[in-house]
Amino acid sequence: MFKPLSVFAVVLAFCVVVLGSYVRLSDAGLGCPDWPGCYGALSVPQSESAIQSAQQAYPDRPLEHAKAWKEMAHRYLAGSLGLVVLGLAVLAYRHRQHIRSSWQLSAALVVLVGLQALLGMWTVTLLLKPLIVTLHLLGGMSTLALLCWIAVRNTGQPSIALPSA
Repeated sequence: MFKPLSVFAVVLAFCVVVLGSYVRLSDAGLGCPDWPGCYGALSVPQSESAIQSAQQAYPDRPLEHAKAWKEMAHRYLAGSLGLVVLGLAVLAYRHRQHIRSSWQLSAALVVLVGLQALLGMWTVTLLLKPLIVTLHLLGGMSTLALLCWIAVRNTGQPSIALPSA
């Protein structure tokens, strides 16, 4: 179970990084003015009463559905990645005798993803402060790199054919 989950985690992390970049480049990084929800809800407000409540709660931040959905899609995907990374860490610890990467690396990844969540929150609450946005991107790339390392170590060694002399 660890091998396919580690490969899935790599694909999911890649999607999170790409979607996060898209959110930022499409100017949707503040599509939801609060964190972790959106205008005080777990989803983008849809009903007329929810939209009115959102506009009353955040009068200086008009609700733009397209931007809000981009932002929430990134948050949902990142949250899913966090659960997958937590699952990897549990599996790595339980089967530490049978996997090729250390369970400590998987545990460190849980910490890194937790820091990523904090940086994601600060990205919104500090209104896209460039240092925070940059650290958030570097954290995402680091998460992706570590997941790639874990997956490659556990899916087999790549064979390299050397020319015979």
